[in-house]
Amino acid sequence: MKIAYELNPPKIVKGERFDLAQLNEDMQVMAGRAAQLSGLVSGIHLTDSVLGMPRVSSITAASYIMKNAGVDEVRMSCSIRVRDRNFTSLCQAVSDAVMAGVDSLLVLMGDEPADSPGDTGLRPSAAVRMLKKEGYDSKIKLDLSFPAKITNRASVSIKNKLDAGPHSLVTQSISSLSDLGEIVDLAKQHGIRVAAVVMVPSEKNKQSASIIGLDWSGYEKNPADFVRQAARIADRVLLTSPNSFGSGVELLKQLK
Repeated sequence: MKIAYELNPPKIVKGERFDLAQLNEDMQVMAGRAAQLSGLVSGIHLTDSVLGMPRVSSITAASYIMKNAGVDEVRMSCSIRVRDRNFTSLCQAVSDAVMAGVDSLLVLMGDEPADSPGDTGLRPSAAVRMLKKEGYDSKIKLDLSFPAKITNRASVSIKNKLDAGPHSLVTQSISSLSDLGEIVDLAKQHGIRVAAVVMVPSEKNKQSASIIGLDWSGYEKNPADFVRQAARIADRVLLTSPNSFGSGVELLKQLK
């Protein structure tokens, strides 16, 4: 069973001013969490400024973990936002990831920052197509995000994602195994793998679930069994527990 765990890199600024000592301390905490995951997961995924809040680069965070957390057997993957990037800066970031030894990149739009509306116009599917044209996919896996449920197979968005030919489609947090099965069936027709994202059902994660409209009532009583079944359907599972690392580790231990 291939299971990865999602970590958020530290916020760059806490309070009113940049504090390097605080940031270094937070990076050590992140590395400590990564070390706790060693032996429990096959991969660690670093997010990229969730909710538009500036955080340490996912690629920088992955590199730091690889150097400081003793997780040599764990594959590192990163989200990379295109909302804030043009193609030049995107190529720089992807090259950094390749040189750092990152296994895969999840190319996504990214949440809009509250203080700087608008974006560069680059879209994830187009970004993956351009990166593949430049040959980056021979050195690093390029993934795209995908809805947790297919409501319209003929939609332009879904067509663009499939036509881009990513290595994998990474779902939004799922709540239905049958919906996951439909996604996998569609992806297989195009030779694309699927990673199923599952949010750990815990009291501290309720607000995050509410924000994205996730109803976990169908699996909250036995999340371990739900993850096992999802792993049998999809190629891998990405476990997320945005506000409770302890709950995530507890679930991972149940899966061993």
